[in-house]
Amino acid sequence: MDQRNTLASKDSFYSLVVELHQTRQKAALLYEDNGVTRASGIISSVYTKDGRHYMQLDNQLDIPIDQVHAINGLFSADYSEC
Repeated sequence: MDQRNTLASKDSFYSLVVELHQTRQKAALLYEDNGVTRASGIISSVYTKDGRHYMQLDNQLDIPIDQVHAINGLFSADYSEC
């Protein structure tokens, strides 16, 4: 039987993003960008802009944290594509 690790419905990925940034661990993620998009890399920055939290990967890609569907195999509760 397949299992999927899911973030609690009231939680966000913010604390995981900060932890991965601080420990310089690689992040493999799915996020929304006019369709589900894959990205991976080291999180080089976590910042707030216009009231939203963002992460920047080491390839200079900026991703709004509220658009993330999954990080390192942990999925948001509302993501049902897999």
